[in-house]
Parts: sequence; C-alpha cells; structure tokens
Amino acid sequence: MKRFVLALDSAHDACSAAVVSLDGETVSSVSEEMERGQAEALIPMVREAMERAKASFDDLAYIAVTTGPGSFTGVRVGLAAARGLALAAGLPMVGVSVCDAAAFDFYATHPDEHRTLGVVLETKRDDFYVCFFKDGAAVSAPAVACGADLAALNGIVFIGNGVPRLIEENGEVPFADMPMPTAETAALLSLTKTPSETYPQPLYLREAEVSGCRK
Repeated sequence: MKRFVLALDSAHDACSAAVVSLDGETVSSVSEEMERGQAEALIPMVREAMERAKASFDDLAYIAVTTGPGSFTGVRVGLAAARGLALAAGLPMVGVSVCDAAAFDFYATHPDEHRTLGVVLETKRDDFYVCFFKDGAAVSAPAVACGADLAALNGIVFIGNGVPRLIEENGEVPFADMPMPTAETAALLSLTKTPSETYPQPLYLREAEVSGCRK
C-alpha cells in the first residue's frame, strides 16, 4: 500500500531527507547544515529517514526533491540522488522550487500577512535570487536581482538565507526570521502537486540575467 512520500533537499547550505504520509503527517525528518559534502551525506540521510519511518520503497507513492534555485552543486546532487532512487524503485517524482517551499512555510505560520513576500536566496556573488508572493501565490518567476534594487522596494517583507547579506550591504529592510525550508517542507508542499513520470528539471538562474549590481 502506498502510504508515504520521500523527499530530498540539498539545494542550499544544508542537506535533509524526510518521510511524510499522504495525509500530511511528518513521519521522520533528518537534517544537517553543511556548506559542502552533500553528495556523501544525502543517501545516508535517506536511509536514516526511511529506517526511522519503518518504511520501504514499496510504501512510497513518489519521491519529491527541491529543484533550486540554490547552489549549482547542491541542486545537482539532490536531483541526481532523487532520480536514481525513483528510477530504481519505479516511482514518479515531484519537483519543488526552494522559493515556493520557503513561501509555503511562511504562510503556514503567517496566514494573516498581506504584504508582498520576497523570498531572497544567497547566490554567493554580488546578487541574489528572488521570487515574490502575495497572499500565498507567486506573483513573479524566480530571477536574479541586485540588493540595492530589492532594498529600495516598498511594502515587501523579506525571508530567506539572503536576508542577512541584503541587510548588511543595504541597510535595514522589513524581514521575518524564518528557517530555510528542508525536505520536510518539500514533502508537504509536494502533496499539493501531481506526481509525474518525467524527471523534474533543475532551476538554474544564469548570471547573465542581471547586468551587474551597484556596490
């Protein structure tokens, strides 16, 4: 009987795996912050999450994975691991954007927030990944933006791992202190989507999308 979803995330400076039931109950979650080493850590985390859940791959309805934006290597590691597991187990997949996952967490804890939400993610360059949401729905596609341009916007509340650098470089902006989403969030959000036999594609945002940021 298909009872669970297995989700993986290694798109940013962390690595996690989670098993969630199809009715939205988190059964197990394993997470660790790390700047590197996701390729070595992810599959052991999957094994631990499955063991804690007392689940086998026969119990899984599908596999969910974060697709980015984030670390190029981290996104690639997560997708490769998820695809390999899905192929071996004959399971469909669901891809989840890190921006969508962050917004999902935010609106779960701030349901009455009506300002525009800006999910700002670290690129480790002089720019940021950003996506905007309003009342729970995305109102822009993920893109690359300069910090000065983001800080100049009005009526925005920011979340994401890019917020500390945004503030450091551009001064105070309205923000909510939210942890980055993990595989648990990806699993819960995936329950609102339709699994597909087609593998999800990475969400890479090229540096060429921005002409240069003011210092």
